[in-house]
Amino acid sequence: MDIKTATKSALDCLQSGDIQQAEHIFRDVLKVQPNNVTALHFIGVIHYQRKEYDHSIRYIQKALRFGPEYADAQNNLGIVFQETDRLDEAIPCYQKAIQLNPNFDRAYYNLGSALKEKWQTDTAVQYYKKSIELNPSLFEAYNNLGLALQDQGKLEEAEAYYRKALQIKPDFALCHSNLLLLMNYSSLHGPESVFAEHLRFSKKFEEPLSSITLPHTNSCQDSRRLRIGYVSPDFRRHSVNYFIEPVLASHDHEHFEIFCYSNVLRPDNVTERLQGYADHWRNIAGFTDEEAAALIRKDGIDILIDLAGHTGYNRMLTFARKPAPVGINWLGYPNTTGLKTIDYRIVDSYTDPPGLTDRFCSEKLVRLPYCFLCYLPDRERPDVRALPAVENGYITFGSLNYFPKVSVETADAWAAILQSIPDSRLVMKARNFSDKTVCKYAKAIFAERGISPDRIDLMSIRLSFTEHLDMYNSIDISLDTFPYNGTTTTCESLLMGVPVITLAGTTHASRVSMSILSTIGLPWLAARNSQEYIEHAVMLANDLSKLKLLRETLRDTMFRSVLCDAKRFTLNLEARYRQMWGEWCRRGSK
Repeated sequence: MDIKTATKSALDCLQSGDIQQAEHIFRDVLKVQPNNVTALHFIGVIHYQRKEYDHSIRYIQKALRFGPEYADAQNNLGIVFQETDRLDEAIPCYQKAIQLNPNFDRAYYNLGSALKEKWQTDTAVQYYKKSIELNPSLFEAYNNLGLALQDQGKLEEAEAYYRKALQIKPDFALCHSNLLLLMNYSSLHGPESVFAEHLRFSKKFEEPLSSITLPHTNSCQDSRRLRIGYVSPDFRRHSVNYFIEPVLASHDHEHFEIFCYSNVLRPDNVTERLQGYADHWRNIAGFTDEEAAALIRKDGIDILIDLAGHTGYNRMLTFARKPAPVGINWLGYPNTTGLKTIDYRIVDSYTDPPGLTDRFCSEKLVRLPYCFLCYLPDRERPDVRALPAVENGYITFGSLNYFPKVSVETADAWAAILQSIPDSRLVMKARNFSDKTVCKYAKAIFAERGISPDRIDLMSIRLSFTEHLDMYNSIDISLDTFPYNGTTTTCESLLMGVPVITLAGTTHASRVSMSILSTIGLPWLAARNSQEYIEHAVMLANDLSKLKLLRETLRDTMFRSVLCDAKRFTLNLEARYRQMWGEWCRRGSK
């Protein structure tokens, strides 16, 4: 055997996608040369592509034993380690690859990605920028640089890099979704421009598929058992779980057959628990959008619900293929999807009063009675302790929201509140604060507004979930972010007896907390403008008796409200599903 010719042939097979033939040739090479570094390395790569990670690691490590200067193998070993959540082993591999090849643009990019996963965003930014310096056309690096800068709260810079990535690769759907999500955080974009960008996503990615979309042949019998499909990357310990689990647990399985299409990359114990609620569980992680759509059609789904919108690991391009007669957007994303193939968006009359947001949605808005969501409190919740201000002698304000939600307007209001309440403190907690640069940036925001840095306490998320909830026991009043409110954080705060001051704006994202507060009977905590927001917070901070009463009663108030009434909520939701199905049938099943 001519090893050189065989190796070239195998690499050509890999390039053309014929993995099986490539592996066959490489194994023939190893029969002649058991220590052939190239064959060992690429057999490891093939195992990685098949998600056979242990085999992949074994082959690549063997290749490196015989060829320790093989930079590509070092880089690829890092990729496998990172894929299997072994970041502390991945990082030295990337560093070694860079040492071996200082111009290895992909290794810099991969190292940046691993560091970003460890929330070392400042260092990640440096490596992303180095990868771009070496390869200005590396569109993935611009996208990930945007993500890192977004995590730092630098939204304008992040947006610029997302748009640069899209200039290089206009069909980069993931990046376009990242841009759309960021625009919800930024107060620089009005609802008109945000909606227009969503429509551009539709024109770019959905319209080209319209000509190949097949008609649906589902039976139009109105009263039959309907097949309902939920699609999500968040069937795991994730904020979405607190709102979808009560519904999955409460569905009427006699009249509704429940399918869950899980795009979860790393399942956990919550994933396992959710599986028990579904009639059918489909793992679509690793499926192409075309394959996922084909599976959904094969399952005969009548109504398909997207729970992610334009958040991470979404399946927007699966929905763009119209795999079910009726498509719905709900829960995981606070805005329209922009897709014509998604027919409805589930909201309520608090988040989306008739006439306020309808014109900025491609879907038809369906308003549920009460709130658009139902909350399932965590089973491991700690007890509510006494009001901390009594023991401390000062008021502690708090926000456990994602740091990029702290807009300029939010920071202005928080600074005004702190200035109005002498000796008060602000506690902020987010993953981003594990990075010293982000902490410095956050404190500088308030220093510019006359607030001493020693009045701001920043904490990262490296806590157990019970410890995370217990943090509310050190907070007297929660301050919501705007124009992008909290959702899970608002519910968690109320669960722990901590009132939430919010500002109700003119978009869905800016009215979610108001919806939650109104549903449990506390609409007075929602302000109409920033001045009123400040006044509400100051008034409550000066009324310890009211704070004590809220501390003692909020949890029970929440539990007794319709916000936590899963049976009632799910009955209302199922009734809307029936109405939507009836509308499709009356349209002539088109």
